[in-house]
Amino acid sequence: MASTRILSCSTCKRREPHRWLNTGEKQQLKQATGRRYVDDFLVCVAPGCGTLRTGLNENPFDKPRKLPDPQ
Repeated sequence: MASTRILSCSTCKRREPHRWLNTGEKQQLKQATGRRYVDDFLVCVAPGCGTLRTGLNENPFDKPRKLPDPQ
């Protein structure tokens, strides 16, 4: 799943490329949110963004959420 998709970003307020999360990022998101399934999340790759969304939902959280920093 290394390909990117052009999707709308709630932080950038425009359509930007998004990529699927890698295995480590998925594990971090599971720990940060308590969700058991995170395979449908993508991250905005615009410079300085990193906002998360799902394939169908631009705002899956109450407020826009960034990819957790690596530990």
